[in-house]
Amino acid sequence: MLELITPIADRVSYDAPITSVESIRATPIKVRIVNVKPCRVGRLQELSRLYAHCESAGIQMYNGGMGELGVGRGQAQLLASLFHPGAPNDIAPSGYNLKDPPPDLPPSPLDPTPDRGFRRR
Repeated sequence: MLELITPIADRVSYDAPITSVESIRATPIKVRIVNVKPCRVGRLQELSRLYAHCESAGIQMYNGGMGELGVGRGQAQLLASLFHPGAPNDIAPSGYNLKDPPPDLPPSPLDPTPDRGFRRR
């Protein structure tokens, strides 16, 4: 199987199996980019360790695809705006999902504008 992936390995993004630094190290080909989903990682300490590992190893990150709502969405937006603001994050403000998005939506990348607690305003 690796023989088939090797020629296109630079286009592979890891998603579902990424829950820790160890899960990145266990991937069968060198990781270039990962979809960091905080809810899959769990504790903030492990998430911080994952961000630090990716940064030191030169692994790009992005976030998305979980459909977080409410406070969880604000938290994911804050983390994405702090750790990978220029990436193709799929956690835009909910207004972007409307049929007719309002014209005053914030542009990308999102500014990390923390609100009370741990989330983006």
